[in-house]
Amino acid sequence: MPVSSAVKLCRMASMLMLFTSLVIVALPAGADNHSKAAEAHIEAMIGSAKALLATDSGDLAARTEQVTDLLDTYFDFPGITRFSAGQYWRAASVTEKQEYELVIREVIIGTVVRNFDQLKGLEYSHVASTEKGSKLVLVTGRFSDAMGERPSVLVNWRVTTLPGKPVKVLDIEIENISMLVTQKQENVAIIRKNKGKFGALITAMRKKLAS
Repeated sequence: MPVSSAVKLCRMASMLMLFTSLVIVALPAGADNHSKAAEAHIEAMIGSAKALLATDSGDLAARTEQVTDLLDTYFDFPGITRFSAGQYWRAASVTEKQEYELVIREVIIGTVVRNFDQLKGLEYSHVASTEKGSKLVLVTGRFSDAMGERPSVLVNWRVTTLPGKPVKVLDIEIENISMLVTQKQENVAIIRKNKGKFGALITAMRKKLAS
């Protein structure tokens, strides 16, 4: 199974996912300030991550623990898990759903940990925010290399602002390409090639972890 079929989203998004921190509490979304809440969430992640990067010792165990906490705190992992499985999520058994959530989480965490050093030297600037209904805000920003060695990257963060719930990042668009939609398409293709067996997707991701 090609590596990209199971983890393209993880690889492309890993350099962005780490711009989060444990010391900032997710902001509750108000009825009239969805954009402000979403912007504050992203800005807090960026500012705190700089301190995290500056103190990283390179210890793999410590880094893995931090990355795990970052993803669990700031990203809508249950939503990402369900959406990335497409229409096959409903047909999956309870056991398959549990296994898939664990394995995709492990794959993403591992990819972020391995690519952690790529974050150094990146600077973030806010561009704009666009409300998509009352529950979602598209926060647009740009990552630039302070040394000018890498091209700048336009990023859209899809941020959920649900009443009574903390702000969460659901998806990342890099140069207008949705990482979550891309992963969903590839995951669905794997399942279809295996006659609709949801377990085939789990097997593909386990192979990636073992490689």
